[in-house]
Amino acid sequence: MSSEPIHNQTLTLPDGRQLGYATEGKGTPVIYFHGTASSRLEILLLKQFAHTHQLQLIGIDRPGYGLSTFTPRHNLHNFTTDINTLTQHLQLDKFAVLSWSGGGPFALTYTALFPNHVTHTVTVGCPALPFNPSTAHNNNPLAKFAMKSPLIAKFGLNMFRKSVLNANHDIKRYLASRSGKNMVADWPKPDACFFANPAWLKLMYAAMEEGFRQDSNSVKAVYQEHKLFMNPWNEPIQQIPEDKIMLWQGAQDKTCPTDNAQKIAQTIKNAQLELFPEEGHCVMFAKPQKLAKHLNP
Repeated sequence: MSSEPIHNQTLTLPDGRQLGYATEGKGTPVIYFHGTASSRLEILLLKQFAHTHQLQLIGIDRPGYGLSTFTPRHNLHNFTTDINTLTQHLQLDKFAVLSWSGGGPFALTYTALFPNHVTHTVTVGCPALPFNPSTAHNNNPLAKFAMKSPLIAKFGLNMFRKSVLNANHDIKRYLASRSGKNMVADWPKPDACFFANPAWLKLMYAAMEEGFRQDSNSVKAVYQEHKLFMNPWNEPIQQIPEDKIMLWQGAQDKTCPTDNAQKIAQTIKNAQLELFPEEGHCVMFAKPQKLAKHLNP
């Protein structure tokens, strides 16, 4: 992964914690909320997109991921203060918001609490709360059971961390292995084409490896987010202003199935829901032209 300064920036927060962030592109600012078990470097999956459409993507590590100091989080709005500190530092008063997967609940929370800063928000494959974690793991009931036991859950997440690090060490070898072939086979067909692409997968796994940079603290961060997602909404997302939200949902998404977007659309008045029948969890990367129009109309 590139060590360019723009991808490894930090800001010291008022309480002394470090906040890691990365920027890519120039133009309309877009705050990017990365997926759970990932990092700010996820924006590099959208590098060409940012430059082509004159967007400045700003990826921010949540606490415990990448370069951001771990701190316990008990609700979704804890992270909004960090975002406001960074946007003030960058002298941004208005910006668009983009999120993928587990970044969605944080993006919706921020938009609900600070709508005057947000021009448009696009969530892609966002979980609706309360979210059953087994859904994101091939409907494995053990995933939900494991979340009831911190020791078991953190053991499983640590094993996942090790598998990410091993795979990222040699992506082509991993794809040729039984584990790699099974991984691709588990994804729906429209997503499998992305995960079978060594260049794309290298960026994805590098972002995830960076997310686990802090070892046990990163594992705790992933666990905390899963726990937060298992609770009902305790943030006022229903008060998001009309027509501020665009929900993107792939009909073939197995990680966050269609009913998640439908539930969110029922909660937020006049939220726009766009369902893509032929796409899955990676729909964001398959429709760059349409996405750019939402972020930079």
